[in-house]
Amino acid sequence: KEWQRLDQLWQEFDLSIREFVHFLTLAFGEELSGEEESCDNTAWAKMDTDRSGGLSVEEWRQAVENIGYFGPSSVVFALLDRDDDGVISFSEYEVLERYRPK
Repeated sequence: KEWQRLDQLWQEFDLSIREFVHFLTLAFGEELSGEEESCDNTAWAKMDTDRSGGLSVEEWRQAVENIGYFGPSSVVFALLDRDDDGVISFSEYEVLERYRPK
C-alpha cells in the first residue's frame, strides 16, 4: 500500500512537470532552453531576466507569474532543483527537455 502511495505521488509530480512543459511550449514554442543559456528567444531567457544563469525561489516565483503560469510552480521548482541549493541552474532547467512531447 505504501508503494502505491509513493507511485501515485510520483505520478502527480510527473504530471506537474509535463503540464509546465506543455505551458512553456504553448507560450514560447519549441525553444525551452536552446543550445546555450544565452539564447534570447527561449523560455529560459524570458525567466532568467538578470542573466545570472540561475533562478532562486523568489526569482522563479516572479518569473512564472510574469509568464502567466498558475500551476503548482513550487512543486516544479523543487523537482528541478536537484542539488537542493535553492537555485535552479541552467543545467537543472534543461531536464525539462526530457518532458517535451514527442
